[in-house]
Amino acid sequence: MGGIAGHMSHLYDNPSLTFSKMKEIMKSVYDADIDAEEKVDGQNLFLSYSVKDGKAKGARNKGNLRTGGLNATDLAAKFADRDNLTNAFVDGFSGFEKAVEALSDKEKVQIFGPDATIWYNAEIMDPDNANVILYDSKVLKIHDRGHFKFDRKTGEKSEEDVSANLAILDSQLKNMQGRLSNEKFSLVRSAIQ
Repeated sequence: MGGIAGHMSHLYDNPSLTFSKMKEIMKSVYDADIDAEEKVDGQNLFLSYSVKDGKAKGARNKGNLRTGGLNATDLAAKFADRDNLTNAFVDGFSGFEKAVEALSDKEKVQIFGPDATIWYNAEIMDPDNANVILYDSKVLKIHDRGHFKFDRKTGEKSEEDVSANLAILDSQLKNMQGRLSNEKFSLVRSAIQ
């Protein structure tokens, strides 16, 4: 992850991590006593939806968040003339917008707020635009972590827990995925890539 999310550290990124603590972490993984999420290698993008505007919104930085996010046209302009990178962002975002159309306005407000106030940490993985890992399909993955409510007046993320909103999104995921049968990208949450 990058951009708004910042760097997601590996164990070796922490020089103060002791061997005994690393051993404890590894044992927890081995015993399946720890919640973990696969670290994927794609293009990070935060996603929301504005019911007021009737459009999906994307953000790569705090400036994008302060202005309410980028719509499809803005996102395409931001990544214009970058070949497969442009296509990855445009097609992945288009798939997200199409998937959200499966939701009622009430569900959109519950999940994203009335005007793109709740943001979801996502990754666009496209075999035509691989970073390091070459995936075999085009996937927009909404991560388990890193989601937040953003206050445009203060320009800051809220400490408010948005996991209940994510649970509503998860309950509607099958309907959302159904809208993408003819699209280039699929939408997933916790699937192994």
